[in-house]
Amino acid sequence: MSLSRRSLLVAAGAATPLLLTRPAFAAAPPDLATPEGWLTWISAHRNGLGLVLDDGRGSRLTHRADSAQPLASAVKVLHLAAYADAVKTARLDPRELVRVGDWERYYVPTDGGAHAASLRHLGAPTDETGLHAADPEHRVALDDLVAVMVLFSDSATPDLLRDRLGADAVTRAAAARGWPDADVRSLCAEYLFLAMPETAPPAGLPVAARRTWGFALERRHREDPALRREVLRRLQSCVPGYAEQVAWASTTAAGSATRLAAVHSALSSEGGLAREHLERPLAGSLPPGVAGVGTKSGSLPGVLTSGISVRRTDGSLGWGALLAHGDISAEQLSTGDPGLPLLLAIEDPRWRDRLTAALRG
Repeated sequence: MSLSRRSLLVAAGAATPLLLTRPAFAAAPPDLATPEGWLTWISAHRNGLGLVLDDGRGSRLTHRADSAQPLASAVKVLHLAAYADAVKTARLDPRELVRVGDWERYYVPTDGGAHAASLRHLGAPTDETGLHAADPEHRVALDDLVAVMVLFSDSATPDLLRDRLGADAVTRAAAARGWPDADVRSLCAEYLFLAMPETAPPAGLPVAARRTWGFALERRHREDPALRREVLRRLQSCVPGYAEQVAWASTTAAGSATRLAAVHSALSSEGGLAREHLERPLAGSLPPGVAGVGTKSGSLPGVLTSGISVRRTDGSLGWGALLAHGDISAEQLSTGDPGLPLLLAIEDPRWRDRLTAALRG
């Protein structure tokens, strides 16, 4: 298979949060950039894994497939689906030029450099911090912002889209593709809850109320330059510890492997703009017999996730999702490739058998 694990990781946009500290370990943890490392991790953490896959040729594998787990940036496939629907109905124009300063009002620099990479890709020079655009008046096409949401996992774009379209548009797009009652939140606000704990809602607040709280905080961040400056100052001077980050990540938006996989399968089957965005990053490195691989991965402290579709030249379609949550170190997070075990299990029956054995213990 010509598709390397590193190309999959980079293209899938599994952005590692910026603020990772690196605790010491008595022994080297499994290398989640390799197939063997994933088998080792899975065999020891079966209760931290949600998995579903269908190879499109009669083989299917599930494990805790309906258990809700943190989604990290894999949730952005829902924003992509809503965007594609809005373009199709002419509610959004993909050629619309968006002011970079307006886009960055949703940006909190906890994304491991994803936004800075997006700016470079879009030809927008950064300021002296290297985190924001030097010229907030610079314009970029809306479709290019969506592209970097998939390619680099920029986290300002999904909030921009959700704010423009309304959260209901995102949940409707999800429901239409097999994910009812999707947990659609403000990513900006969730990051602010970590960076500025005094802005966080009370512990135990129901998800719907937390979502409303987050939308209000996002509006403050969007409209108040002083708050955005304070966030940046805080992040540059006071870094939350990794254990604190792991605890926070466990409270972020959740979903099941079944629901995430359903959306990837539907978007691949539909074709159109969403599939184009999901497949574009890997278009130049496809295995023989594969017409397109669409994937969107994500990571948060203690979390690695991925949804995938594999569209073949014979007309068959493989698809799946993997949600790993729990004992994942900062080192594993920085290199781990959650799309790798999915792609291998869909395309290689022998590796799928080994994965099945690891799940059985």
